[in-house]
Amino acid sequence: MPRQAYWIVLTNPHITETYVWPEEGPQYQIAPEDDLKKGDTVYLWANGFSSFFGWGEVAATPRMISIEERRGPDTEKLKRMVVWVNNLHGLNPRITQEMMYADSNLRKLIPTGYDDLVAIPLRPGQAAYINDYIRERDLDAPRASTTIRWFAEEIPPQVTLQAIIIAGDKVSEGRLVEGAGIVWNEIIKMIIRNPEELYNIDPRNFEELIAGAYEKSGEFDRVILTPRSGDKGRDVIAEKDGFGSLRIIDQIKRNRITHPVTADDVRALAGVVYLDHNVSKGIVTTSGVFAPNVEKDELIRKVLPYRLELRDRDILIPWLQRLSGR
Repeated sequence: MPRQAYWIVLTNPHITETYVWPEEGPQYQIAPEDDLKKGDTVYLWANGFSSFFGWGEVAATPRMISIEERRGPDTEKLKRMVVWVNNLHGLNPRITQEMMYADSNLRKLIPTGYDDLVAIPLRPGQAAYINDYIRERDLDAPRASTTIRWFAEEIPPQVTLQAIIIAGDKVSEGRLVEGAGIVWNEIIKMIIRNPEELYNIDPRNFEELIAGAYEKSGEFDRVILTPRSGDKGRDVIAEKDGFGSLRIIDQIKRNRITHPVTADDVRALAGVVYLDHNVSKGIVTTSGVFAPNVEKDELIRKVLPYRLELRDRDILIPWLQRLSGR
């Protein structure tokens, strides 16, 4: 992994708004991370509060220790890295997860889906975006903070994936989906609060969200997320074995309402369903709507609703809400 200079460090501190840091600075124990070095900038995230509460610099080369941690009836020996942070600047108020949800760029940096205290690398552009956010709210931002145009594709996989789905083995048509990750439920909560958030989801992440929904439904023996390209019109495949076996293909469109899914788009999937005799049904799922009179198209009308189904925003959101148990 390339050298990193900026990190999100997950912590579990006992802090209050009036906490006074010791003169030498606090120390945090995290899972070992070889690339974290003296002088790196760290943004401290409190798991218990789901928020950034400060930032600082790594004061010295982190040292390794062994600790014993009780997990249930057993005691487990773990390796830990002690990170000493100086020049610590507290954030008051803290930058909460709810605040970050309101910003499409910061939302991608919410460190959910991690089951340990870890250091997550940031690119300079990402760190600069956090710094600008801090400074715009009259909080104390790290030195040399400059606005850098921030592209979504710069975000490292450790942060962007955020466990929307739990990916399994590769198969000939893509990758098995073994479950919906922690952040799947968080995204659904966000959409329920404000359906317009659907349009802030990256199209690939939207496909992961729908794949996770199929797996979460419990109705299928296999769910497959196909590759980004070469999917032959299939974004998600859901299969059920045995008597009454099914093979469903779903083509997913993350469109705004102002860009309806056209009859040509639907016909394309209808053609795939017609030519692939192993497909039980095709579904077109969209975050928006379908063009007027799509259902009246001669070819489309012939395969509705038994071979083809249209799932627009008004059907999609209640389906996701039901699967989330909300």
